[in-house]
Amino acid sequence: MARAALHGVRPGYAGLMRAWSVGSCFFVALVCATGVAHAKEWFVAPGGAGNGDSGSPFGKIQQGLDAAQPGDVINVAAGTYAESLKSARNGTAQSPITLRAASGAKVEVSFAGVLLRVDHAYLVVESLVLDGQYANADLVDVNDGATGLVLRKTEIRRATKDCVDMAGPADVTIDQCLIHHCLNATGGQTDAHGVTGGPVKNLTIRDTEIHTFSGDAIQFDPGRQLPGWTDIRVEGCKLWTGPLAQPENGFAAGAVPGENAIDTKTNAAAPRAKLTVVNTSAWGFRGGFISNMAAFNLKENIDAVLDRVTVFDSEIAFRTRGPGSNGGAWVRVQNAVVYDVDKAVRYEDDIAKLAVLNATFGRDVLAAFQAASSAATKPDVRNLLVLGGALPPQAAAASNLAVTASAFVDATKDDYHLPAGSPAIDKGESIAEVTLDRDGTARPQAAGWDVGAYEACEGASCGPGSGGSGGSAASGGAGGGASGEGGSVASGGAPGSGATGGVGSGGSGGSSSSGADSGDDAGCGCRAAPRSSSGLAWLALSLLLALRARRPD
Repeated sequence: MARAALHGVRPGYAGLMRAWSVGSCFFVALVCATGVAHAKEWFVAPGGAGNGDSGSPFGKIQQGLDAAQPGDVINVAAGTYAESLKSARNGTAQSPITLRAASGAKVEVSFAGVLLRVDHAYLVVESLVLDGQYANADLVDVNDGATGLVLRKTEIRRATKDCVDMAGPADVTIDQCLIHHCLNATGGQTDAHGVTGGPVKNLTIRDTEIHTFSGDAIQFDPGRQLPGWTDIRVEGCKLWTGPLAQPENGFAAGAVPGENAIDTKTNAAAPRAKLTVVNTSAWGFRGGFISNMAAFNLKENIDAVLDRVTVFDSEIAFRTRGPGSNGGAWVRVQNAVVYDVDKAVRYEDDIAKLAVLNATFGRDVLAAFQAASSAATKPDVRNLLVLGGALPPQAAAASNLAVTASAFVDATKDDYHLPAGSPAIDKGESIAEVTLDRDGTARPQAAGWDVGAYEACEGASCGPGSGGSGGSAASGGAGGGASGEGGSVASGGAPGSGATGGVGSGGSGGSSSSGADSGDDAGCGCRAAPRSSSGLAWLALSLLLALRARRPD
């Protein structure tokens, strides 16, 4: 009371002023909100003829794309839409334009031609089925302006050219998608890739399944364009081919149309391209139209790291190739599990840098290594665990080990974890590049590094993926996966079955993140916010005027 009197302020007025200050911030926030026009929802439904409101939807998805502004969301009701789509304007990194199926709706867009063309930045496409009807065109055409494109939970199927073809965009993400039946039988077999393109930067393909293609699941860059691609990351994916169960787009039943899971091409004049493949499974790469058929065909001017990769049911797991007219690859394979292959690693043309670290070669590996025109190459092979009676000459280092099936939890089921008492425990050497095993378990767990792809562990010391299988043919898994990166979105059916899976049937259940900050802010200031009625701003102004009117005389 004395302090209030000293300052000539009535008791309680300080609290009133605090309320006025809070109200001022509220008013400023509302004024800012009314000045930022975004986050409108548009609606599309079959047969619609309205203005895009929820009660009066558009009838065409393209109408929604034409109307949407940065931050807007286009909700598409269940149904089949016969149209070709193209982006209309840029979103922003904080406020992308989102095109998605309504929650729980199966939305199929079917068109004989280019089905989706993206020329603008920051578009999110979510939970759709895109069916190209085997038209002689690229199904999804992604151009240079498509910075920040996200394809999420979307099924892309039936193209006679590439399913997804990119020019040179940056920061594209393909997440939880199913891409399949990209098939071209011209001349017996012609390339039709799952995902391909030119000099892309920062491309991420995550938790995606790609199968049944007549080229490669992923290939960059067939045109070897400058300035070159770099920073491609493939994680948690399933990439496979195999005999077709039925005739398909000119291929006979039983044909194996695919070539490689990943094939690299680049320009020697470009900076060395960086490729990272993590926790990814590849299978079915044998008996096709090409010789030396490999799951991973790693060549030309690249620097590739393959970590926690599984390969089975293939002629060659890793085909690594040295200097040619477009340079030679640098390849490091670590924490890999390989089984049921003719050759685990083929190295060619005196490749300069090849390392195989903490890998496990399991059952039915006919040859661990094959050298082709590579007398000068000395692969760096350490902590390799081989199921068999003897080590190959390339694995002469003391940290490599040949073992019987008893060294594993269950080699008959391709579970290559180490049981207690395994001779591989603590017998490896420390390797700076391999600090985690396939499951994310820290190395070492005891006196020394374990040999092979798995580190023996107990309880809380085990990584997040521990307990998974070594990647059986039934599951196609990648050993449980460190950091939970394994697993695909949908099975896609048996190889060549034409099954479409069901990625597009689920809806998003909510808008994608816009990247806006989520924490608290101190003080007042404008921030991006949804559209708001100007009436709220007038309400706040009236409140402030009322507070000011209550000042003491």
